[in-house]
Amino acid sequence: MKILFIVKTIDFIDPQGIMLLSALAKEKGHNTFLGILSREDILQKIVDIRPEVIAYSAGTGEHKYYLKLNKIIKEKFPEIFTIMGGPHPTFYPECIDKSSLDAICIGEGDEAFIDVLSAIEKGKDISNIENIHTKDKKNPVRSLYSNLDELPFPDRDLFYKTTEMGKFPIKSFMASRGCPYSCTYCFNHAFRELYKGKGKPVRRKSVKSVIEEILSVQEKYEIQFIKFYDDILAYSKDEWFEEFCRLYKQKVNIPFHCATRPNLVDEELVKLLKSTGCVSINMSIEAANPHFRNQVLKRNISNEEIENAFSVFYKYNIKTFSNNILGLPYSKIEDDISTVDMNIKCKITFAEFPICHPYPGTELGKYCEEKGIFNKDYDSLHMSYQHRSPLSCFSDKEKNIQQNISQLGLVALWFPCARNIIMKYLINFPNNFVFFTAYLFAKIYLVKTKIYPFKLKFADFFELFKKSISVDKFKHTKEGDKLL
Repeated sequence: MKILFIVKTIDFIDPQGIMLLSALAKEKGHNTFLGILSREDILQKIVDIRPEVIAYSAGTGEHKYYLKLNKIIKEKFPEIFTIMGGPHPTFYPECIDKSSLDAICIGEGDEAFIDVLSAIEKGKDISNIENIHTKDKKNPVRSLYSNLDELPFPDRDLFYKTTEMGKFPIKSFMASRGCPYSCTYCFNHAFRELYKGKGKPVRRKSVKSVIEEILSVQEKYEIQFIKFYDDILAYSKDEWFEEFCRLYKQKVNIPFHCATRPNLVDEELVKLLKSTGCVSINMSIEAANPHFRNQVLKRNISNEEIENAFSVFYKYNIKTFSNNILGLPYSKIEDDISTVDMNIKCKITFAEFPICHPYPGTELGKYCEEKGIFNKDYDSLHMSYQHRSPLSCFSDKEKNIQQNISQLGLVALWFPCARNIIMKYLINFPNNFVFFTAYLFAKIYLVKTKIYPFKLKFADFFELFKKSISVDKFKHTKEGDKLL
């Protein structure tokens, strides 16, 4: 059969979920294709390919593009089976009820998607397949896939051969699934509840498998830098990670970026990362105010742990990338300014300051709904959490200031001498193109030279620059009424 995977756009992140599903489908003899909504005439592509199945993977906010497109597709091609997986249908399965989708996939779809393809190919009913919901039947999830080494490597050719991603010198990998922590803004606690009693939510590939995957990609495509997208790759005093570092240095030896948490950091871990070739690290602060960080977000990390962790990375010249959340429910502008100030104090290299969005299934999202500050209209959410706050507890003026801090906070971090004029005066101006341009220039420079350093020919860099402008402009501006 022919399967067409449709994505909204191409960012700078390898969509490994779709890549893996494509690899699994190909193992069963199916042909897979890619459609990019922002670049192609999808309806014409469907005419040309004539797929039996169309599949989407959607986060909240992104989902509305696919639902609107799917309605058009089903009107013109009613015989095509359409299915959507990803975080949005997993944690808001009600989305199928008023949609034109034939099915949604809940949770991990490695086995369920292949079962669906097999049933369609044989003309059988799909309504009793575990992890699959239709309008008439909601099925439980199956046990988690325990041995990740048994899965094929993601089908990177699906994206690399048809888009600029193959030439992009940064490639991303994942060595594990799941996270042991329960931050309220994240899906992991809801995921563990969904799979309670059905296997270990945190699973790792063998070190050998991770290394082999990297080397297999390196044989076909250029890799100057590697980003590990695991929720947490680096744990202190961890035999798996120690083995990984040893073999990575021996067999790969490519500069890399990964994530950890401040409470996991000690000098021994930082030395190990440095000796292995770690150039930059991602750690979340989220909020400087301990009440919001630990009571609202349940990070359970002290100011001292944060400051100590970042100082050790600074000592060993490993660049730091921090995540933060502005506009937390009932917070004040002073809290957001304090978060920027903590980043400055910790001498962080690069930071993102997105604005709180109440995603379905998350404890933080439920809190916003219970307090009546979000009406559960997920179709109204922007595809990017770097957009304006959707919470009703803030005035328009406060939302404007939050958006300014989201952009100018990075400029203040890069130039601390400008902090006072930014936080006392500039953030009160209407959000404007000058602020966005300053943010974008700071982001491109710091990411390109400090966080993910790589080299490009001028022509390629110019194309990358244009793409960066397009991607970030979309993230920071109103989507508009026309979704397609």
